[in-house]
Amino acid sequence: MLRGHRRAARLTLEQLAEASGVSARTLSDMERGRSKGPQHRTVTALADALALEGDAYKQLVELARDGRLRDHWTRPARLCELPRLVDDFTGRAVELAWASDLVHAESASGAGVVGLITGSGGMGKTTLAIRAAHALSPSFPDGVFFLDLLGMSPRPAAAADALRLLLRALGGVDEQIPADVPGRASLYRSLLRERRALVVLDNAGSEEQVRPLLPGDGTSRALITARRLLAGLEGVRRLALGPLSLPEATELLTGILGQRAADDKESALDQLAQLCEGMPLALRIIGNRLVSRLGWDAAELAARLTDEEHRLDQLKAGDLKIATAFGMSYEQLADAARRVFRRVAVVPGRDFDAALAGVVGEVPVEVAWDALDELVDLGLLLDSPAGRYRFHDLVRLFARTRLDEEESSAEREALTARVTSWLLRMATMAGRWFEPGDGRSGPPDPDLLIVSCAEEAENWLRANVDNWLGALRSAAEDGQHFAVVDCAASMRRFSERWPHAAHWRLVFTLGAEATAALNDLPQQAAQLGSTAVVTRDATPRRRG
Repeated sequence: MLRGHRRAARLTLEQLAEASGVSARTLSDMERGRSKGPQHRTVTALADALALEGDAYKQLVELARDGRLRDHWTRPARLCELPRLVDDFTGRAVELAWASDLVHAESASGAGVVGLITGSGGMGKTTLAIRAAHALSPSFPDGVFFLDLLGMSPRPAAAADALRLLLRALGGVDEQIPADVPGRASLYRSLLRERRALVVLDNAGSEEQVRPLLPGDGTSRALITARRLLAGLEGVRRLALGPLSLPEATELLTGILGQRAADDKESALDQLAQLCEGMPLALRIIGNRLVSRLGWDAAELAARLTDEEHRLDQLKAGDLKIATAFGMSYEQLADAARRVFRRVAVVPGRDFDAALAGVVGEVPVEVAWDALDELVDLGLLLDSPAGRYRFHDLVRLFARTRLDEEESSAEREALTARVTSWLLRMATMAGRWFEPGDGRSGPPDPDLLIVSCAEEAENWLRANVDNWLGALRSAAEDGQHFAVVDCAASMRRFSERWPHAAHWRLVFTLGAEATAALNDLPQQAAQLGSTAVVTRDATPRRRG
Protein backbone atom coordinates (compact mmCIF):
# COMPACT_ATOMS: atom_id res chain seq x y z
CA MET A 1 0.00 0.00 0.00
CA LEU A 2 2.59 2.58 1.08
CA ARG A 3 4.95 1.60 -1.70
CA GLY A 4 2.12 1.84 -4.21
CA HIS A 5 1.33 5.42 -3.15
CA ARG A 6 5.01 6.33 -3.25
CA ARG A 7 5.43 4.97 -6.76
CA ALA A 8 2.26 6.73 -7.91
CA ALA A 9 3.76 9.96 -6.62
CA ARG A 10 7.02 9.13 -8.45
CA LEU A 11 9.06 9.46 -5.28
CA THR A 12 12.08 7.48 -4.19
CA LEU A 13 12.47 6.40 -0.57
CA GLU A 14 14.94 9.20 -0.02
CA GLN A 15 12.64 11.83 -1.56
CA LEU A 16 9.67 10.70 0.54
CA ALA A 17 11.86 10.70 3.64
CA GLU A 18 12.93 14.28 2.96
CA ALA A 19 9.36 15.43 2.27
CA SER A 20 7.80 13.72 5.31
CA GLY A 21 10.58 13.93 7.88
CA VAL A 22 10.42 10.13 8.35
CA SER A 23 13.74 8.32 7.96
CA ALA A 24 14.36 6.22 4.87
CA ARG A 25 15.07 3.18 7.06
CA THR A 26 11.73 3.56 8.83
CA LEU A 27 9.96 3.91 5.50
CA SER A 28 11.67 0.77 4.21
CA ASP A 29 10.59 -1.15 7.32
CA MET A 30 7.01 0.09 6.91
CA GLU A 31 6.88 -0.92 3.24
CA ARG A 32 8.15 -4.39 4.08
CA GLY A 33 5.83 -4.85 7.06
CA ARG A 34 8.54 -4.72 9.69
CA SER A 35 7.02 -1.69 11.43
CA LYS A 36 3.80 -2.53 13.25
CA GLY A 37 1.32 0.27 13.94
CA PRO A 38 3.26 3.49 13.22
CA GLN A 39 2.29 6.55 15.20
CA HIS A 40 -0.58 8.71 13.92
CA ARG A 41 1.62 11.77 13.36
CA THR A 42 3.95 9.64 11.21
CA VAL A 43 1.03 8.51 9.05
CA THR A 44 -0.25 12.10 8.79
CA ALA A 45 3.19 13.30 7.71
CA LEU A 46 3.33 10.62 5.04
CA ALA A 47 -0.18 11.40 3.80
CA ASP A 48 0.71 15.08 3.50
CA ALA A 49 3.95 14.30 1.66
CA LEU A 50 2.06 12.01 -0.72
CA ALA A 51 -0.80 14.54 -1.13
CA LEU A 52 -3.40 11.92 -0.11
CA GLU A 53 -6.97 13.03 0.54
CA GLY A 54 -10.40 11.53 1.16
CA ASP A 55 -10.70 7.74 0.93
CA ALA A 56 -7.00 7.27 0.13
CA TYR A 57 -6.08 9.09 3.34
CA LYS A 58 -8.60 7.08 5.42
CA GLN A 59 -7.38 3.77 3.95
CA LEU A 60 -3.76 4.60 4.76
CA VAL A 61 -4.65 5.44 8.38
CA GLU A 62 -6.72 2.25 8.76
CA LEU A 63 -4.06 -0.01 7.32
CA ALA A 64 -1.36 1.66 9.41
CA ARG A 65 -3.43 0.98 12.54
CA ASP A 66 -3.66 -2.71 11.59
CA GLY A 67 0.01 -2.93 10.65
CA ARG A 68 -0.78 -3.70 6.99
CA LEU A 69 0.96 -0.87 5.14
CA ARG A 70 3.07 -3.26 3.15
CA ASP A 71 2.02 -4.35 -0.33
CA HIS A 72 1.00 -7.94 -1.05
CA TRP A 73 4.17 -8.43 -3.12
CA THR A 74 6.42 -7.14 -0.36
CA ARG A 75 5.21 -9.43 2.39
CA PRO A 76 8.34 -11.11 3.75
CA ALA A 77 8.42 -14.87 3.44
CA ARG A 78 10.76 -17.30 5.18
CA LEU A 79 12.01 -18.68 1.89
CA CYS A 80 15.44 -18.47 0.26
CA GLU A 81 17.05 -17.35 3.51
CA LEU A 82 20.81 -17.17 3.86
CA PRO A 83 22.44 -20.21 5.49
CA ARG A 84 24.24 -19.62 8.75
CA LEU A 85 27.76 -18.29 8.96
CA VAL A 86 30.69 -20.47 9.97
CA ASP A 87 32.51 -19.00 12.95
CA ASP A 88 35.98 -20.04 11.78
CA PHE A 89 35.92 -18.36 8.36
CA THR A 90 39.49 -17.35 7.58
CA GLY A 91 41.28 -15.14 5.05
CA ARG A 92 39.84 -14.13 1.67
CA ALA A 93 40.26 -10.41 2.41
CA VAL A 94 40.84 -9.55 -1.26
CA GLU A 95 37.86 -11.62 -2.33
CA LEU A 96 35.56 -10.05 0.26
CA ALA A 97 36.66 -6.61 -0.89
CA TRP A 98 35.77 -7.62 -4.45
CA ALA A 99 32.30 -8.66 -3.27
CA SER A 100 31.91 -5.40 -1.35
CA ASP A 101 32.66 -3.44 -4.50
CA LEU A 102 29.54 -4.94 -6.08
CA VAL A 103 27.43 -2.78 -3.76
CA HIS A 104 28.79 0.46 -5.17
CA ALA A 105 29.50 -0.68 -8.72
CA GLU A 106 27.42 0.59 -11.61
CA SER A 107 27.01 -1.08 -14.98
CA ALA A 108 27.37 0.93 -18.16
CA SER A 109 23.93 -0.20 -19.34
CA GLY A 110 22.17 0.48 -16.05
CA ALA A 111 21.47 -3.22 -15.55
CA GLY A 112 21.81 -4.77 -12.12
CA VAL A 113 25.41 -5.65 -11.30
CA VAL A 114 26.20 -9.38 -11.26
CA GLY A 115 29.23 -11.02 -9.63
CA LEU A 116 30.38 -14.54 -10.51
CA ILE A 117 32.66 -16.64 -8.28
CA THR A 118 34.16 -19.68 -10.02
CA GLY A 119 36.49 -22.41 -8.83
CA SER A 120 36.88 -26.14 -8.42
CA GLY A 121 34.87 -28.20 -5.97
CA GLY A 122 36.06 -27.79 -2.38
CA MET A 123 37.56 -24.34 -2.92
CA GLY A 124 35.05 -22.54 -0.67
CA LYS A 125 32.91 -20.64 -3.19
CA THR A 126 29.64 -21.09 -1.30
CA THR A 127 31.19 -20.26 2.07
CA LEU A 128 32.69 -17.08 0.63
CA ALA A 129 29.40 -16.04 -0.97
CA ILE A 130 27.47 -16.59 2.27
CA ARG A 131 30.05 -14.65 4.26
CA ALA A 132 29.94 -11.78 1.79
CA ALA A 133 26.14 -11.75 1.70
CA HIS A 134 25.85 -11.55 5.48
CA ALA A 135 28.40 -8.74 5.58
CA LEU A 136 26.61 -6.83 2.81
CA SER A 137 23.06 -7.36 4.07
CA PRO A 138 22.79 -3.86 5.66
CA SER A 139 23.25 -2.42 2.18
CA PHE A 140 20.21 -4.32 0.91
CA PRO A 141 17.20 -3.23 2.97
CA ASP A 142 14.75 -5.13 0.75
CA GLY A 143 16.30 -8.47 1.50
CA VAL A 144 19.06 -10.97 0.77
CA PHE A 145 17.91 -14.18 -0.88
CA PHE A 146 19.82 -17.45 -1.28
CA LEU A 147 19.01 -20.26 -3.69
CA ASP A 148 20.94 -23.48 -4.37
CA LEU A 149 20.57 -24.24 -8.08
CA LEU A 150 21.95 -27.81 -7.70
CA GLY A 151 24.06 -27.29 -10.81
CA MET A 152 26.23 -30.37 -10.30
CA SER A 153 23.41 -32.76 -9.40
CA PRO A 154 21.77 -35.16 -11.87
CA ARG A 155 18.66 -32.96 -11.76
CA PRO A 156 19.64 -29.27 -11.57
CA ALA A 157 16.97 -26.80 -10.54
CA ALA A 158 14.91 -25.68 -13.53
CA ALA A 159 14.78 -21.94 -14.13
CA ALA A 160 10.97 -22.02 -13.84
CA ASP A 161 11.14 -23.65 -10.39
CA ALA A 162 13.87 -21.28 -9.23
CA LEU A 163 11.83 -18.27 -10.34
CA ARG A 164 8.77 -19.58 -8.53
CA LEU A 165 10.74 -19.87 -5.28
CA LEU A 166 12.21 -16.41 -5.66
CA LEU A 167 8.82 -14.87 -6.46
CA ARG A 168 7.33 -16.54 -3.40
CA ALA A 169 10.25 -15.26 -1.33
CA LEU A 170 9.39 -11.79 -2.60
CA GLY A 171 5.88 -12.27 -1.24
CA GLY A 172 3.92 -13.83 -4.07
CA VAL A 173 1.41 -16.66 -4.02
CA ASP A 174 1.25 -19.40 -6.60
CA GLU A 175 -2.06 -18.23 -8.06
CA GLN A 176 -0.51 -14.94 -9.18
CA ILE A 177 2.73 -16.35 -10.60
CA PRO A 178 2.79 -16.75 -14.41
CA ALA A 179 3.10 -20.28 -15.77
CA ASP A 180 5.91 -19.71 -18.26
CA VAL A 181 9.58 -18.78 -17.71
CA PRO A 182 9.47 -15.48 -19.67
CA GLY A 183 6.42 -14.34 -17.69
CA ARG A 184 7.97 -15.29 -14.37
CA ALA A 185 11.29 -13.65 -15.29
CA SER A 186 9.52 -10.43 -16.32
CA LEU A 187 7.55 -10.27 -13.07
CA TYR A 188 10.67 -11.11 -11.04
CA ARG A 189 12.66 -8.29 -12.63
CA SER A 190 9.85 -5.79 -12.26
CA LEU A 191 9.62 -6.58 -8.55
CA LEU A 192 13.38 -6.18 -8.11
CA ARG A 193 13.50 -2.96 -10.13
CA GLU A 194 12.19 -0.81 -7.27
CA ARG A 195 13.97 -2.77 -4.58
CA ARG A 196 17.50 -2.94 -3.35
CA ALA A 197 18.00 -6.65 -2.84
CA LEU A 198 20.84 -9.14 -3.15
CA VAL A 199 20.17 -12.53 -4.74
CA VAL A 200 22.78 -15.26 -4.15
CA LEU A 201 22.54 -17.98 -6.81
CA ASP A 202 24.68 -20.83 -5.53
CA ASN A 203 26.02 -23.77 -7.51
CA ALA A 204 24.85 -22.63 -10.94
CA GLY A 205 25.14 -25.27 -13.62
CA SER A 206 24.78 -23.36 -16.90
CA GLU A 207 24.15 -20.00 -18.47
CA GLU A 208 20.69 -21.13 -19.56
CA GLN A 209 19.76 -21.97 -16.00
CA VAL A 210 20.97 -18.75 -14.40
CA ARG A 211 20.25 -16.09 -17.03
CA PRO A 212 16.48 -15.71 -16.26
CA LEU A 213 17.33 -15.27 -12.56
CA LEU A 214 19.47 -12.17 -12.97
CA PRO A 215 18.05 -8.76 -12.02
CA GLY A 216 17.26 -6.27 -14.76
CA ASP A 217 17.94 -2.57 -14.43
CA GLY A 218 17.94 -1.09 -10.96
CA THR A 219 19.90 -1.27 -7.74
CA SER A 220 19.51 -4.97 -6.96
CA ARG A 221 22.55 -7.22 -7.24
CA ALA A 222 23.20 -10.91 -7.92
CA LEU A 223 26.10 -13.03 -6.71
CA ILE A 224 26.61 -16.37 -8.48
CA THR A 225 28.83 -19.30 -7.56
CA ALA A 226 29.68 -21.98 -10.11
CA ARG A 227 32.25 -24.61 -10.90
CA ARG A 228 31.84 -23.90 -14.59
CA LEU A 229 33.22 -20.65 -15.97
CA LEU A 230 29.83 -19.73 -17.49
CA ALA A 231 31.69 -17.94 -20.25
CA GLY A 232 28.44 -17.21 -22.09
CA LEU A 233 27.19 -14.81 -19.42
CA GLU A 234 27.65 -11.27 -20.60
CA GLY A 235 28.47 -8.25 -18.47
CA VAL A 236 29.33 -10.11 -15.25
CA ARG A 237 32.21 -9.32 -12.89
CA ARG A 238 34.31 -12.45 -12.42
CA LEU A 239 36.36 -13.81 -9.54
CA ALA A 240 38.38 -17.02 -9.92
CA LEU A 241 38.77 -18.52 -6.45
CA GLY A 242 42.01 -20.35 -5.74
CA PRO A 243 43.49 -22.13 -2.71
CA LEU A 244 44.24 -20.40 0.58
CA SER A 245 47.80 -19.32 1.22
CA LEU A 246 49.75 -21.51 3.65
CA PRO A 247 49.39 -19.02 6.56
CA GLU A 248 45.63 -18.74 5.87
CA ALA A 249 45.31 -22.52 5.62
CA THR A 250 47.09 -23.02 8.95
CA GLU A 251 44.93 -20.30 10.51
CA LEU A 252 41.74 -21.98 9.26
CA LEU A 253 42.87 -25.34 10.59
CA THR A 254 43.70 -23.75 13.95
CA GLY A 255 40.29 -22.08 14.04
CA ILE A 256 38.50 -25.37 13.38
CA LEU A 257 40.49 -27.11 16.10
CA GLY A 258 39.90 -24.38 18.66
CA GLN A 259 41.44 -25.22 22.02
CA ARG A 260 42.52 -28.55 20.58
CA ALA A 261 45.10 -26.72 18.44
CA ALA A 262 47.13 -25.93 21.54
CA ASP A 263 47.73 -29.66 22.02
CA ASP A 264 49.39 -30.09 18.61
CA LYS A 265 52.76 -28.87 17.44
CA GLU A 266 52.68 -25.92 15.09
CA SER A 267 54.96 -27.75 12.65
CA ALA A 268 52.45 -30.62 12.43
CA LEU A 269 49.60 -28.20 11.69
CA ASP A 270 51.71 -26.53 9.00
CA GLN A 271 52.41 -29.93 7.46
CA LEU A 272 48.69 -30.76 7.41
CA ALA A 273 47.94 -27.42 5.77
CA GLN A 274 50.56 -28.12 3.11
CA LEU A 275 49.20 -31.60 2.43
CA CYS A 276 45.71 -30.14 1.97
CA GLU A 277 47.24 -27.62 -0.46
CA GLY A 278 45.12 -24.73 0.75
CA MET A 279 41.81 -26.37 -0.24
CA PRO A 280 39.24 -25.26 2.38
CA LEU A 281 37.11 -28.42 2.18
CA ALA A 282 40.15 -30.64 2.74
CA LEU A 283 41.22 -28.48 5.69
CA ARG A 284 37.74 -28.67 7.22
CA ILE A 285 37.65 -32.44 6.86
CA ILE A 286 41.05 -32.79 8.53
CA GLY A 287 40.09 -30.38 11.30
CA ASN A 288 36.79 -32.17 11.93
CA ARG A 289 38.55 -35.54 12.10
CA LEU A 290 41.02 -34.29 14.67
CA VAL A 291 38.32 -32.65 16.80
CA SER A 292 36.14 -35.76 16.75
CA ARG A 293 39.01 -38.19 17.48
CA LEU A 294 40.50 -37.19 20.79
CA GLY A 295 43.08 -39.97 20.62
CA TRP A 296 44.63 -38.65 17.41
CA ASP A 297 47.23 -35.93 17.04
CA ALA A 298 48.15 -33.80 14.07
CA ALA A 299 51.50 -35.50 13.51
CA GLU A 300 49.87 -38.92 13.24
CA LEU A 301 47.29 -37.71 10.73
CA ALA A 302 49.98 -35.90 8.73
CA ALA A 303 51.89 -39.18 8.49
CA ARG A 304 48.79 -40.86 7.08
CA LEU A 305 48.26 -38.11 4.53
CA THR A 306 51.86 -38.33 3.35
CA ASP A 307 50.98 -41.63 1.68
CA GLU A 308 49.61 -40.43 -1.67
CA GLU A 309 48.04 -43.78 -2.46
CA HIS A 310 45.66 -43.45 0.50
CA ARG A 311 45.46 -39.67 0.93
CA LEU A 312 41.97 -39.33 -0.53
CA ASP A 313 40.74 -42.11 1.78
CA GLN A 314 41.85 -40.00 4.75
CA LEU A 315 40.10 -36.88 3.46
CA LYS A 316 36.63 -37.75 4.65
CA ALA A 317 34.71 -36.96 7.82
CA GLY A 318 31.11 -38.08 8.13
CA ASP A 319 29.29 -36.97 4.99
CA LEU A 320 32.16 -34.66 3.98
CA LYS A 321 34.37 -36.32 1.38
CA ILE A 322 36.83 -34.60 -0.90
CA ALA A 323 36.39 -37.35 -3.51
CA THR A 324 32.66 -36.68 -3.59
CA ALA A 325 33.25 -33.02 -4.40
CA PHE A 326 35.53 -33.97 -7.31
CA GLY A 327 33.23 -36.79 -8.38
CA MET A 328 30.31 -34.43 -8.91
CA SER A 329 32.37 -32.52 -11.48
CA TYR A 330 33.67 -35.72 -13.08
CA GLU A 331 30.12 -36.96 -13.67
CA GLN A 332 29.37 -33.80 -15.69
CA LEU A 333 32.07 -34.58 -18.26
CA ALA A 334 31.60 -35.97 -21.75
CA ASP A 335 33.20 -39.38 -22.37
CA ALA A 336 36.23 -37.97 -24.21
CA ALA A 337 36.92 -35.47 -21.40
CA ARG A 338 36.63 -38.22 -18.77
CA ARG A 339 39.11 -40.36 -20.67
CA VAL A 340 41.61 -37.52 -21.04
CA PHE A 341 41.16 -36.46 -17.40
CA ARG A 342 41.93 -39.80 -15.82
CA ARG A 343 44.74 -40.61 -18.25
CA VAL A 344 46.74 -37.38 -18.05
CA ALA A 345 47.23 -38.23 -14.38
CA VAL A 346 50.06 -40.57 -15.45
CA VAL A 347 51.91 -37.85 -17.38
CA PRO A 348 55.26 -37.09 -15.71
CA GLY A 349 56.00 -33.48 -14.85
CA ARG A 350 54.16 -30.51 -13.42
CA ASP A 351 52.13 -29.64 -16.53
CA PHE A 352 51.45 -30.74 -20.10
CA ASP A 353 50.10 -29.51 -23.44
CA ALA A 354 47.24 -30.55 -25.71
CA ALA A 355 49.49 -32.69 -27.92
CA LEU A 356 50.51 -34.86 -24.98
CA ALA A 357 46.89 -35.01 -23.79
CA GLY A 358 45.95 -36.31 -27.22
CA VAL A 359 48.61 -39.01 -26.98
CA VAL A 360 47.41 -40.31 -23.61
CA GLY A 361 43.75 -40.01 -24.56
CA GLU A 362 44.37 -41.58 -27.97
CA VAL A 363 42.40 -38.81 -29.62
CA PRO A 364 43.30 -36.18 -32.24
CA VAL A 365 44.74 -32.99 -30.80
CA GLU A 366 41.58 -31.08 -31.79
CA VAL A 367 39.50 -33.43 -29.62
CA ALA A 368 42.06 -33.09 -26.84
CA TRP A 369 41.71 -29.29 -26.92
CA ASP A 370 37.95 -29.56 -26.54
CA ALA A 371 38.34 -32.02 -23.67
CA LEU A 372 40.86 -29.80 -21.90
CA ASP A 373 38.59 -26.77 -22.31
CA GLU A 374 35.80 -28.78 -20.66
CA LEU A 375 38.08 -29.76 -17.78
CA VAL A 376 39.20 -26.16 -17.26
CA ASP A 377 35.59 -25.01 -17.42
CA LEU A 378 34.70 -27.32 -14.53
CA GLY A 379 37.77 -26.41 -12.48
CA LEU A 380 39.35 -29.86 -12.79
CA LEU A 381 42.40 -28.41 -14.56
CA LEU A 382 44.20 -25.09 -14.47
CA ASP A 383 45.44 -23.53 -17.70
CA SER A 384 48.06 -20.93 -18.55
CA PRO A 385 48.49 -18.42 -21.40
CA ALA A 386 51.34 -20.57 -22.71
CA GLY A 387 48.90 -23.38 -23.54
CA ARG A 388 49.98 -25.58 -20.63
CA TYR A 389 47.63 -27.39 -18.25
CA ARG A 390 48.12 -28.68 -14.73
CA PHE A 391 46.31 -30.38 -11.88
CA HIS A 392 45.74 -29.34 -8.32
CA ASP A 393 47.58 -32.26 -6.66
CA LEU A 394 44.50 -33.55 -4.85
CA VAL A 395 42.59 -33.54 -8.14
CA ARG A 396 45.45 -35.48 -9.74
CA LEU A 397 45.12 -38.14 -7.03
CA PHE A 398 41.40 -38.32 -7.73
CA ALA A 399 42.11 -38.74 -11.46
CA ARG A 400 44.45 -41.63 -10.62
CA THR A 401 41.72 -43.34 -8.60
CA ARG A 402 39.33 -43.01 -11.56
CA LEU A 403 41.98 -44.53 -13.83
CA ASP A 404 42.56 -47.42 -11.41
CA GLU A 405 38.84 -48.11 -11.11
CA GLU A 406 37.82 -47.71 -14.75
CA GLU A 407 40.73 -49.24 -16.67
CA SER A 408 42.43 -52.61 -16.24
CA SER A 409 45.99 -53.04 -15.06
CA ALA A 410 47.01 -54.12 -18.58
CA GLU A 411 45.49 -50.93 -20.01
CA ARG A 412 47.28 -48.80 -17.42
CA GLU A 413 50.63 -50.46 -18.12
CA ALA A 414 50.19 -49.97 -21.86
CA LEU A 415 49.27 -46.32 -21.26
CA THR A 416 52.39 -45.65 -19.19
CA ALA A 417 54.58 -47.38 -21.76
CA ARG A 418 53.04 -45.37 -24.60
CA VAL A 419 53.54 -42.04 -22.78
CA THR A 420 57.16 -42.87 -21.93
CA SER A 421 57.95 -44.03 -25.44
CA TRP A 422 56.35 -41.02 -27.13
CA LEU A 423 58.11 -38.50 -24.90
CA LEU A 424 61.52 -40.10 -25.35
CA ARG A 425 61.10 -40.37 -29.12
CA MET A 426 59.99 -36.74 -29.30
CA ALA A 427 62.91 -35.57 -27.16
CA THR A 428 65.40 -37.64 -29.17
CA MET A 429 64.08 -36.36 -32.48
CA ALA A 430 64.12 -32.74 -31.24
CA GLY A 431 67.63 -33.10 -29.79
CA ARG A 432 69.01 -34.43 -33.09
CA TRP A 433 68.23 -31.12 -34.78
CA PHE A 434 71.39 -29.81 -33.09
CA GLU A 435 73.59 -32.75 -34.07
CA PRO A 436 75.44 -33.01 -37.41
CA GLY A 437 72.91 -33.58 -40.18
CA ASP A 438 70.52 -30.85 -38.95
CA GLY A 439 67.87 -33.28 -37.76
CA ARG A 440 66.61 -34.15 -41.24
CA SER A 441 68.17 -37.60 -41.65
CA GLY A 442 65.96 -40.69 -41.63
CA PRO A 443 62.23 -41.08 -42.28
CA PRO A 444 59.87 -39.09 -40.03
CA ASP A 445 57.97 -40.87 -37.25
CA PRO A 446 54.26 -40.55 -38.10
CA ASP A 447 53.29 -40.70 -34.40
CA LEU A 448 55.33 -37.63 -33.47
CA LEU A 449 54.73 -33.93 -33.88
CA ILE A 450 56.14 -32.31 -37.00
CA VAL A 451 59.24 -30.26 -36.15
CA SER A 452 60.47 -28.26 -39.15
CA CYS A 453 63.42 -26.30 -37.73
CA ALA A 454 65.86 -26.09 -34.82
CA GLU A 455 63.90 -23.25 -33.24
CA GLU A 456 60.75 -25.40 -33.03
CA ALA A 457 62.84 -28.26 -31.62
CA GLU A 458 64.31 -26.03 -28.92
CA ASN A 459 60.91 -24.61 -28.01
CA TRP A 460 59.49 -28.10 -27.55
CA LEU A 461 62.44 -29.33 -25.48
CA ARG A 462 62.30 -26.33 -23.15
CA ALA A 463 58.51 -26.29 -22.73
CA ASN A 464 58.28 -30.04 -22.11
CA VAL A 465 61.47 -30.56 -20.13
CA ASP A 466 59.70 -31.89 -17.02
CA ASN A 467 57.75 -34.35 -19.15
CA TRP A 468 60.61 -35.89 -21.11
CA LEU A 469 62.95 -35.87 -18.12
CA GLY A 470 60.34 -37.80 -16.15
CA ALA A 471 60.01 -40.25 -19.02
CA LEU A 472 63.81 -40.63 -19.11
CA ARG A 473 63.87 -41.53 -15.40
CA SER A 474 61.06 -44.03 -15.85
CA ALA A 475 62.78 -45.65 -18.82
CA ALA A 476 66.03 -45.94 -16.86
CA GLU A 477 64.22 -47.57 -13.93
CA ASP A 478 62.54 -50.04 -16.31
CA GLY A 479 65.82 -50.99 -17.95
CA GLN A 480 65.04 -49.46 -21.35
CA HIS A 481 68.74 -48.91 -21.94
CA PHE A 482 68.70 -48.32 -25.71
CA ALA A 483 65.99 -45.64 -25.47
CA VAL A 484 67.85 -43.91 -22.62
CA VAL A 485 71.15 -43.93 -24.52
CA ASP A 486 69.55 -42.61 -27.73
CA CYS A 487 67.90 -39.75 -25.85
CA ALA A 488 70.97 -38.78 -23.83
CA ALA A 489 73.24 -38.96 -26.90
CA SER A 490 70.92 -36.64 -28.83
CA MET A 491 71.24 -33.95 -26.16
CA ARG A 492 75.03 -33.37 -26.30
CA ARG A 493 74.96 -30.40 -28.67
CA PHE A 494 71.66 -29.02 -27.37
CA SER A 495 73.04 -28.93 -23.81
CA GLU A 496 75.57 -26.37 -25.06
CA ARG A 497 72.71 -24.06 -26.13
CA TRP A 498 71.08 -24.32 -22.70
CA PRO A 499 74.08 -24.32 -20.34
CA HIS A 500 74.11 -24.64 -16.58
CA ALA A 501 70.73 -26.38 -16.58
CA ALA A 502 70.71 -28.66 -13.53
CA HIS A 503 69.04 -31.51 -15.34
CA TRP A 504 71.91 -32.15 -17.79
CA ARG A 505 73.94 -33.92 -15.13
CA LEU A 506 71.00 -36.28 -14.60
CA VAL A 507 70.52 -36.85 -18.35
CA PHE A 508 74.13 -37.81 -19.00
CA THR A 509 74.52 -39.80 -15.79
CA LEU A 510 71.52 -41.93 -16.75
CA GLY A 511 73.02 -42.25 -20.24
CA ALA A 512 76.33 -43.43 -18.83
CA GLU A 513 74.64 -46.00 -16.59
CA ALA A 514 72.62 -47.32 -19.54
CA THR A 515 75.73 -47.66 -21.73
CA ALA A 516 77.47 -49.52 -18.92
CA ALA A 517 74.56 -51.96 -18.73
CA LEU A 518 74.86 -52.48 -22.50
CA ASN A 519 78.65 -52.76 -22.26
CA ASP A 520 78.95 -50.07 -24.94
CA LEU A 521 82.32 -48.62 -24.04
CA PRO A 522 82.56 -45.91 -26.74
CA GLN A 523 79.13 -44.55 -25.87
CA GLN A 524 79.90 -44.82 -22.17
CA ALA A 525 83.01 -42.71 -22.67
CA ALA A 526 80.98 -40.10 -24.56
CA GLN A 527 78.30 -39.95 -21.84
CA LEU A 528 80.88 -39.67 -19.08
CA GLY A 529 82.60 -36.91 -21.02
CA SER A 530 79.32 -35.00 -21.32
CA THR A 531 78.71 -35.48 -17.61
CA ALA A 532 82.14 -34.06 -16.83
CA VAL A 533 81.54 -31.03 -19.08
CA VAL A 534 78.19 -30.07 -17.54
CA THR A 535 79.55 -30.68 -14.04
CA ARG A 536 82.50 -28.40 -14.77
CA ASP A 537 80.27 -25.71 -16.27
CA ALA A 538 77.91 -25.87 -13.29
CA THR A 539 80.74 -25.54 -10.74
CA PRO A 540 81.41 -21.95 -9.58
CA ARG A 541 84.94 -20.90 -10.41
CA ARG A 542 87.20 -19.24 -7.86
CA ARG A 543 88.45 -15.79 -8.58
CA GLY A 544 92.09 -14.90 -8.25
